[in-house]
Amino acid sequence: MSDADPIAGPSRMNVESQLRTEHGNFICPECGKSVKCKSHLVEHYRTHTGEKPFPCDKCDKRFSTKYALTTHLRTHTGEKPFPCDKCDKCFSAKCNLTTHLRTHTREKPYSCDQCDKSFSQKRSLDRHSRTHTGERPYKCPMCEKAFKTSSNRNDHCKNVHNKK
Repeated sequence: MSDADPIAGPSRMNVESQLRTEHGNFICPECGKSVKCKSHLVEHYRTHTGEKPFPCDKCDKRFSTKYALTTHLRTHTGEKPFPCDKCDKCFSAKCNLTTHLRTHTREKPYSCDQCDKSFSQKRSLDRHSRTHTGERPYKCPMCEKAFKTSSNRNDHCKNVHNKK
């Protein structure tokens, strides 16, 4: 991250004390998300900056976390070490198996507090919630434009600024 980032850089120690809550969690200065570990905050903050410091050595894709790169590498090898015990599907990431299992149970544990919609994934609820708030937390690093989802921001950067 650059020196201007509130999480890394020369003033990191001063900012770190401001990022902690009374419960010891770290708070994202962009969107207010609370996480338990500083490393999780650094990873989360990349959703705002678009930074992807982990390149795949097999293709031109880059990732914001080492875990995402490790999972991606399985697309090249075909490895899917997480089988569903309810059907014959296998997954390259455990979180994908967890989400898939909800298709069998029809569980939707994430409910909107503004309307009656429920979701099987937290990210779906988060994305939906922005329809109520109008929040656009994903800023383009090249211009002033902001987006409701990181994928929309990434598409914008790729199509408008020719950046991956």
